Amino acid sequence: MGDDQTPEWLTPSRRRFLAGVGATGVASVAGCTGGDGSGGSDGGDDDGDGGSSGGGSGDGSASGDDGESAETVVRIGIANGGWDLVPARDTDFDSNKVYTLVYDNVVNLNADAEVVPDLAREWSRESDTQYVFSLEEGVTFHNGDSFSAEDVKYTYDWIQANENPRKNYVSSVEDVVVEDDYTVRFDLSEPFAPFLYKIHAVMWPLSQTAMEEYGDDYNQHPVGTGPFRLTEWDSGNEAVLEAYDDYWKDDQPKIDRIEFRILPEDSSKVAQLETGDVDLVDRLPPQFTERVESSGNARVITTTGVSSGRIDFNTDVEPLGDRRVRRALAWAIDKERIVQTVLQGFGTPGKAILPDSYPQYNDAISDFDHPTGDPERARTLLDEAGYGDGLSLEITTSTQSRHRRAATLVQSMWGDVGVDASIESLEGNAFWSQETSGDYEVAVSNFTWFGDPDTLLYLYHSEGLNVWNIADSDLDTLLEDQRRAVDPEARAELMNEIQRLTYEEAYSIYTYYPQRVQGISNRITGFEQYPNGSFRSLDAADVE
Repeated sequence: MGDDQTPEWLTPSRRRFLAGVGATGVASVAGCTGGDGSGGSDGGDDDGDGGSSGGGSGDGSASGDDGESAETVVRIGIANGGWDLVPARDTDFDSNKVYTLVYDNVVNLNADAEVVPDLAREWSRESDTQYVFSLEEGVTFHNGDSFSAEDVKYTYDWIQANENPRKNYVSSVEDVVVEDDYTVRFDLSEPFAPFLYKIHAVMWPLSQTAMEEYGDDYNQHPVGTGPFRLTEWDSGNEAVLEAYDDYWKDDQPKIDRIEFRILPEDSSKVAQLETGDVDLVDRLPPQFTERVESSGNARVITTTGVSSGRIDFNTDVEPLGDRRVRRALAWAIDKERIVQTVLQGFGTPGKAILPDSYPQYNDAISDFDHPTGDPERARTLLDEAGYGDGLSLEITTSTQSRHRRAATLVQSMWGDVGVDASIESLEGNAFWSQETSGDYEVAVSNFTWFGDPDTLLYLYHSEGLNVWNIADSDLDTLLEDQRRAVDPEARAELMNEIQRLTYEEAYSIYTYYPQRVQGISNRITGFEQYPNGSFRSLDAADVE
């Protein structure tokens, strides 16, 4: 993790757990797309390709008539500006980067993916199917309304009553009961090990008053209890967040104003970081790291990532339903070359769906597709499967430059073993829609998730995202059992088996685990880097 200061709300005085809180175990702020089916999609976890530019004073402050600094400003270069600021409804990572500054959560995750108090100052697990949360008092929404347990229930009811991609996250919840103004109880239909992580992903309390007042226009007027409030938003250009003066956490935020600049093009983001016109850039392309370090205005920070580069196979398409073909294609991939070429060394070769930064990562699974590949072994398997004379496939990927570079390398490696592969690149949402609808043969992209492993593992369930079109009742049973296993050791064994089974079947080839690379102004202090790229720690950061 980063070496920056720990935010005050993560100090021991804020870590007030009751007995039983840790029963779900610790996974490795949340990735933020879709329900259990769309887990951490690729929708924005890479660098962009569009064109945009901007300008600014570069000093991070506005000056009053007397020449003294009137406010502290942090400018962030971000790829996309078409956000969904209803947390349970968003389907891209850039939305998450914004709304985690606008809302607080019932519980939150720290940079080590540990569940920590937020609006719930403490909680207890009364049984395997019942959790009781004691909420902070004296908290207000940005519109002045007081926060209470009724707002937690309202948010749960809204998720249940409206179509949204994360409804599955609370599918285990049978009822939410308001016991008093600052106590709320969640009753589950059955034991559910990832419960605390799942509510972290969706239970960012909404203001009922604001939801009813703004209706369909709420997305332009989000109202949370968080450290910043949205005051301006031009989705194609920029957005402005200003500090909420009545924020309930002492001495936070220290920053007066955050400006998001929509800069899809890598060169624009890097150029403005160099000159000081932006202060923070996520997903900094590795090829620009030396340039940023030598700028004198900014530095590069890295941490372990929570993303997995992947090659997905649609098993409904022949011959990809043949395990031998999928394993042959895996043997043909030199993952180390992809890491060095695409990531410039900022990562490690992949293996299983869980990144190696997760404590639950199973490093013991058989390594049939060696990191440097074995083309001869690939040719032998293809010949055994009846494709020794050649095979044609279509690779679909997004326009994200990392994905396109990886797809081009895959195309070349497969060509070396007699596989003729073409490439089709689609804009991110179009690509994601096409893959999830099963309209593809091979897809090159990545999964990202920060939190409990279930969200990634359950993608393989026949009723999960299941882009592979898998029908495996034994795998379904393993996935369901790990959700019910509240004993951490028993659950870990099940997760190991799930990783082994899916790995050996080669439904996907996991090519790399990238580090998180960000560029940050030397003026910013107290920023704690999160593996998923969250900007949440700006609530306790400051500007020199």
